[in-house]
Amino acid sequence: MPSCPPYYAPMSSDEPEESSVSTVVAMAVGAGHHTLRVQGYSRLKTMHGGNGSYVESSAFKAAGHTWMFRCYLDGARPEDAGFVSLFLKVASTDNAPAADATTGNALAADATTSNAAATGNAPVDAATAESVVHAEYEFALVHHRGTLVKWPSRRVRGCASAFHSSNMWGFPQFISKKDLEGSRFLKHDCFAVRCKVTVVQEWSIKEEDARPPGPGNGVCLVSL
Repeated sequence: MPSCPPYYAPMSSDEPEESSVSTVVAMAVGAGHHTLRVQGYSRLKTMHGGNGSYVESSAFKAAGHTWMFRCYLDGARPEDAGFVSLFLKVASTDNAPAADATTGNALAADATTSNAAATGNAPVDAATAESVVHAEYEFALVHHRGTLVKWPSRRVRGCASAFHSSNMWGFPQFISKKDLEGSRFLKHDCFAVRCKVTVVQEWSIKEEDARPPGPGNGVCLVSL
């Protein structure tokens, strides 16, 4: 027996169609910047210029979190030798006291080959995941007073990245030592780097809106 052709049956008025809309929003909730002046570059290059050695900024605040960044004068990794590497890290996600600037010899391990790279990307446990902060970041060579220069600046930006206590994000090959030492940014044996941090948060919003069916809304039935 041949099947009957499909037919269209309008929905009854007492069967409203429910619709809903959900929105995912990512917004900047705060920003801050800090300038690190590297004074006595020629001496620091001798003292902390080995590959993997760094000088570190003082802690600074942005959107309620404490941040620091490291400047590796001869690269963070062996493949970055001959470059200045810059890496940002979140020092705490609370109102802990700011720390002083430090120097060190910790090698940035497990960085990716990209010029925008993360270090220390080990699996994140549940406790660490709760303290993850998403932030955009920017590094720029600036005037010694911390102001952006009018001439072409060496400025790089990183997209929103997940920061936690055991990783850093930054640029392993920010600028070559040769280019830095031949630039106007190195003056009187001093150069300055400004780091800007913009913290981003995500919200999920659901708005329910029940609506009766509009004209022509219906259901297509097929007879078997």
